[in-house]
Amino acid sequence: MTADIDTVSTTPTQDTVLDALRDAARRTTTEAYLVGGFVRDRLLGRPGKDIDLVCVDTDGVAMLTDVATHFGWHRPQVFERFGTAQIRGEGFIIESVRARAESYLPESRKPSVRPGTLAEDIVRRDFTCNALCQSLSGELIDITGHGIDDLRAGILRTPLDPAETFSEDPLRMFRAARFVAQLGFTLADGTVEAMRATAERSLILSVERINEELRRLLTAPKPSSGLEILRLAGLLDVFLPEIAAMIGIEQGGYHIYDVYGHTLAAVDAAPPDPLVRLGTLLHDVGKPPTHVVAEDGRHTFYDHPNVGARMATEILRRLRFSNEEIDAVSALVRLHLRPIQYDPLTFGDSAIRRLIREAGPLREAMLAVARADTTASSYPDLDNIEALAHRMDSLDEGGAVTRLEAPLDGAAIMKLAGRPEGRWVGGVKTALVEAVLDGELAAGDADGAEAWLIRHPDLWRADDSPPAG
Repeated sequence: MTADIDTVSTTPTQDTVLDALRDAARRTTTEAYLVGGFVRDRLLGRPGKDIDLVCVDTDGVAMLTDVATHFGWHRPQVFERFGTAQIRGEGFIIESVRARAESYLPESRKPSVRPGTLAEDIVRRDFTCNALCQSLSGELIDITGHGIDDLRAGILRTPLDPAETFSEDPLRMFRAARFVAQLGFTLADGTVEAMRATAERSLILSVERINEELRRLLTAPKPSSGLEILRLAGLLDVFLPEIAAMIGIEQGGYHIYDVYGHTLAAVDAAPPDPLVRLGTLLHDVGKPPTHVVAEDGRHTFYDHPNVGARMATEILRRLRFSNEEIDAVSALVRLHLRPIQYDPLTFGDSAIRRLIREAGPLREAMLAVARADTTASSYPDLDNIEALAHRMDSLDEGGAVTRLEAPLDGAAIMKLAGRPEGRWVGGVKTALVEAVLDGELAAGDADGAEAWLIRHPDLWRADDSPPAG
């Protein structure tokens, strides 16, 4: 049932939401418990607005309806297939699930589910620190007997035998890596060995679920520690073999790690922007296939940015990233060396303008990847990259270079050439922009552009075109 009460007008806080849940549970006679990451993070002093609830002998819809009415939110969205219901509002996401017992067939990622007790639901969760639950009145319940101690010690331990836990849902192995990166926890003894023994079973997972965990791992405070767990568990070999291939590839110059170690250090050094972290993870993915040891002992990686950009496209397509993300990360991989190679004595303004145009809206992300790449080596400082950033800003003041267009439009170009519209017009426009970037033409100088084209008839004249003018 739903209480007939007035909606509230003030912005809800975590405390007022919990009060509303407690009152709604009482009014609807729902036995409900806070569970999972919300309880864990609350005990760690980490604020959160994602609230998970387990309800015994009910789906919790009546309770959520009461809360939604109280705050003036939309009615619950019910996901019958998963046995869950959810309400959203003011940044809060509150989800309820009926307590259940699960069993899995070896060949399936979908469990056989039946209604269960609170204890049956809790012991099927991934880690003891996530198996802690709390009554709406505030009582902390540690059904596994290890949750509180493991949380205090920063240990990830499975409630059941780890091989059984990971076999039931192999995504838990990726979650383990993510929690290590996110919370700074360590794995209980025997956990990595169980993950390695179960790694192949992860092939039953949907790519979308792995994609989501990888995103969350990469934006965690220390992604390298999570990536190391994936390596130790054999999961890099299964899902990111191109990263595993970096292990043991030596480098020279200012590099102090192999390609793998350098990549991990660079990802940690990168700001936690998703595109920047992805670009940094893959910036040297082209090095293993291009690695050559020269006669003098130098390690060379000819054309690895372009090779890596193509590989990044293939990797991200395989992992179901969006086309926009794929294009952006591929561009970051292709451009990552350009800021590092900047020399203020030899780079003219035209070269800087070209880089501005190539990077486009990815300029800051490109510079961030380059900074992370440099920080993960023994190169003495970032002065050149900062000088480049300042020079790019100066040359592109007000977006002059970014928004640069050809001084002549298509109609004027076709009139000059005496030719109909075609793909050739775009080529001429590109040539005019290049001439402006090189300083041969002034931006917006139509008369100068026409004179320049007359001096370069090979760009626009067909074999049967009459001479201009």
